[in-house]
Amino acid sequence: MRITREKPCQRRHHRLNAPLYVSIDGDEPSLAYDWSLGGLRIDNYQGKTLSILDEVSLLLELPFQGFQISFEVTGAIVRLSQDSHTLFIEFIDLSERSFDLMNHFVDDLIRGKMATIDDTICRIDVPVTPISTSPTPNPTEQMPGNRWPIKSIVMTFFYLSLGGFVFSYLALIIYSSYFTMEIETSVISSKIQTLKMPIDGVLKPMNLTIGAKFTQGQPLFSVENINLKNKINASKLKIKSAEIKLTEAKEKYRIESERMKLYQIVSTTDVKILKAQLAAKKSELGAADEDFIRLNKLKLTSLISTKQLEDAIQNQNTKSYQVKALEAKLVQATAMEAVSERRHYNHKEFGVDLDIKAVELQTLYSTLQVEQQRLAGFITAQNNQVVRAPYNGKVTSLFYSENTSVPRNEAILTFEEVGNNQVIAFLNQEEVLQVGLNDLANVFIPALGLELEALITEIDRSSGYLDKKNANYSWRDKKEKTARVLLQLIGTSENISLINAGLPAVVIFNRRSTNPLFSKIKNNNSHKVMEGDLSKSKNVDKSQLYKNKTSDKSKRAAYDSI
Repeated sequence: MRITREKPCQRRHHRLNAPLYVSIDGDEPSLAYDWSLGGLRIDNYQGKTLSILDEVSLLLELPFQGFQISFEVTGAIVRLSQDSHTLFIEFIDLSERSFDLMNHFVDDLIRGKMATIDDTICRIDVPVTPISTSPTPNPTEQMPGNRWPIKSIVMTFFYLSLGGFVFSYLALIIYSSYFTMEIETSVISSKIQTLKMPIDGVLKPMNLTIGAKFTQGQPLFSVENINLKNKINASKLKIKSAEIKLTEAKEKYRIESERMKLYQIVSTTDVKILKAQLAAKKSELGAADEDFIRLNKLKLTSLISTKQLEDAIQNQNTKSYQVKALEAKLVQATAMEAVSERRHYNHKEFGVDLDIKAVELQTLYSTLQVEQQRLAGFITAQNNQVVRAPYNGKVTSLFYSENTSVPRNEAILTFEEVGNNQVIAFLNQEEVLQVGLNDLANVFIPALGLELEALITEIDRSSGYLDKKNANYSWRDKKEKTARVLLQLIGTSENISLINAGLPAVVIFNRRSTNPLFSKIKNNNSHKVMEGDLSKSKNVDKSQLYKNKTSDKSKRAAYDSI
């Protein structure tokens, strides 16, 4: 015996090949190829031309036990084939009586059940009392026909809520146990610096009180050095003396300049006098020459004595010497007249020389400038004896009062940074292996009820192992809190301003796996999440997010390096 398996039929109604005659719009009856409760098929149709979606009037005749059961139906052409003249018609107006008749015929034919025509007609024509299908509303004083199962709904909602709470709590415990790590040994910390006396001197505070806040670069206190102050006073005295000398030299120079005008007139007069004397002497020399020539001629005739001729020669020589002397004096006087504006010669020495006076005046002026520069250097050194705030912060303690003499390198005050608080978390050696540099963590401050994000900036595993006496590291118990993790708080300026150093904190870290394979998978996922966070935070103020500590590029680079 052979068993063949066929695919289940997807039709809504069974197709039958039982005889069924169909008359379309009063044409000659045609035998249907197959039919069902939804429609029928006719092959070799020779009637009038029809188109798809045309509605036609059908007269169906169903032979049953020698009877011709006929009824009218309205149908529509849903498909046709022009080549084979095949029509596919769908019933669109099949009455309830006709549907029941065809359904009864189909059921009996499929099951193989045979019944007489009268039983069939009786079954179809059983009188039925029609009733309305819409529900009749009950009176308000009676029990409603349909009631909400309130108790079942409430209990279902209760158990669903309870189950959701239990599973959520269980998921939270699992997540906090395997994916996060809570560290309670944490504290808020900030940079604290002890400011010392730079030199020996007297303390001169500037509004210096405990709790006073200062911005970076603002003066905290100044130092008055006695030796430097004495040098400044001595330099001021020297400058005063140099100024007096310079003023005196300037006055002398002015007086000598006025006197030089008179000396210049005298020099000019001397030149004129010498020129007149020289002219007179030259005339006398000419007369002596003529007298010598005349006497020399008379000597030849022996009219005069030799003594007279010798006297004439001596007179000639005297006049010649006097002319040469006057010429020399005239040259000297002319030369002195040329420089009479700056110098005066009194025939023995230079009584006045303005160039020498100008040099002396310039020397005094240079000396004054040197003393002024020395004083400026002392004042600059004094101004530099001011201790300024190294960063934005406040004074937490003050060890000396105002106008107190303090030796060099003596502590004056302690200065604490404000607005850049950090968190120091102390971990053991097992916990520190599960913390990653540049990861984000959550910091909860119980005293303020404040929760902020923080960025891990430093991990020091060996800070607690330092032996200061021997200057080396020594290993201790791995359960001790010997590792230190430094975190930078991220938040708004309002929240940061509320936080003071010394407050206890609870840090929740994201655990990192020490297994290389799991760590690589987790780091790749966190890198993708980080890229998504960076793309979403393009419209976020970077300065507010990292407070000038890092940018998106540095943050991305930090995550790339992990």
